[in-house]
Amino acid sequence: MKIPALSYILASVAAVAICSTACRKQTPVQEIPADDVVVAVGDSMLTRTEVLCRIPSGMAPADSAELFNSIVDGWVERHLLADIVRDDPDEMARIDRMAEQYRRRLMVASYRRSLRASHRWSVPNDSIRAYFRDNSASLILERPVLKGLYVKVPSDAARLADIRRWMMTATPDAIDNLERYGLADAIEYSFFEDKWTDWNLIARQIPYRFDNPDSFVATRQNFETAYGGMTYLLHISSFLPSGEVMPYEVAAPIIAGRLELESGQSYERQLIAGLYAKARKEGRLRDYREGYDAHRPSSRK
Repeated sequence: MKIPALSYILASVAAVAICSTACRKQTPVQEIPADDVVVAVGDSMLTRTEVLCRIPSGMAPADSAELFNSIVDGWVERHLLADIVRDDPDEMARIDRMAEQYRRRLMVASYRRSLRASHRWSVPNDSIRAYFRDNSASLILERPVLKGLYVKVPSDAARLADIRRWMMTATPDAIDNLERYGLADAIEYSFFEDKWTDWNLIARQIPYRFDNPDSFVATRQNFETAYGGMTYLLHISSFLPSGEVMPYEVAAPIIAGRLELESGQSYERQLIAGLYAKARKEGRLRDYREGYDAHRPSSRK
């Protein structure tokens, strides 16, 4: 099916003003203006306003016309094919079963998301430390972690030479001078001398291609690069390469996440077990699997 006149579409641009309302709300058939109907299949009607709602603004007239016709053709094809399916009771029954199964899966998935969002389990530090003690061999760094300093300053900063010297030495006095006098023009500054920090958190702030992070942190205590009128300075005081066991402070939030997940899964299992018991007691659940060995296929033909 083709809508013959481009002017038919262009004359409909005024309808776009009410598209947001029309696309959100289904108009009763008896309220649809006759001159707004583009095509009808049986009792179903497609209106010009509904089609225009799906056409992005700013399209060239020819492209808009082509998309208009494509939308209408697709709508007609779906309705004609659906009529064929509706005439096949077995196919309709199969589709109804699939739709009901999909609906139930959506309901269960939505409920589980709500359940997990509404329950936040606080994991005791003792449990985290015990997990780390018993499972540290499996907590391996995928990237280096480091301690040090990072600063970004304009390349024309008045005290850039001092900042460079303080960053390179990074003694307590140098850091004190840096923070007192060197950061007036700083755009970014990170002090992580006292905590292990993921390499990616630092590297993503520096416009430089680090091909091999492990090789870089092992061979460069001080690094400087400039780009776009900015100078980036990094001092690495210590590091651990990938493949090493995570320090506790790096592993702790990962462990907490695992234990929270396990607590949530345990709670869900208990909830399901309670629902099973309640449904059996009320007679709503009738389970006929007694004596069935799930690990062997049935010998019945």
